[in-house]
Amino acid sequence: MASHEQSYRAGESHGRAEEKTGRVTGNMKEKAREVKDKTCETAQQAKEKAGQKAQEAREKTAETTETAKQKTQEGKESSKGVMQQTGEKVMKMAESAKDTVKQSLGMGGPGEDEDIYTRKDETEDPAGYKNTTTYKETKY
Repeated sequence: MASHEQSYRAGESHGRAEEKTGRVTGNMKEKAREVKDKTCETAQQAKEKAGQKAQEAREKTAETTETAKQKTQEGKESSKGVMQQTGEKVMKMAESAKDTVKQSLGMGGPGEDEDIYTRKDETEDPAGYKNTTTYKETKY
């Protein structure tokens, strides 16, 4: 009978060991699922954050580009105004020089040629050269 009792106790021990192994395995599986879920959650958060940062970068780039365009346009307008003013100054200086030369040669002063009409004709020959003819006519 001792052998039967030993067999019984061995079977009980074996059963308890299997049950304990099952619990430990179940716990390990549960922990593995928790780790997997936490990893997926962290990866999803990182993905969302990366997408958000990329969107912020696109918006910042668009703002910077728009600011650069505006500054370029302002620069163009400013340059245009300076060039126009410079052109006007050059024209006035040329007119003044012309009047000075006329006065020094005794051809008259400023404003004396108001009775003269100037007309320019431009033509182009077959070779593609432009010819300009200037006509000055006096008012009658």
